[in-house]
Amino acid sequence: MRKTIFAAIAVGALILTGIAGWVTSRSHPLQAKASIASETQIDTFSMMANTKDLPTEEFQDFSLVFSPPVVKDRGSPAP
Repeated sequence: MRKTIFAAIAVGALILTGIAGWVTSRSHPLQAKASIASETQIDTFSMMANTKDLPTEEFQDFSLVFSPPVVKDRGSPAP
């Protein structure tokens, strides 16, 4: 009987602590701060113009391997 009463009091205290923490918490969401100063501007054109050693894209032409789809209305291959 004593263990049940003690457990009920402990659970009630935890519930009240949780409710008190929820009520006193911040009501407005946190806002992120900018990591760079707003006065600093990034010159994107010079970044693109001065880049070197970028990977190149390899294009593989599979047009000879697969035939183009045939359009039913014209009966000729689609462009």
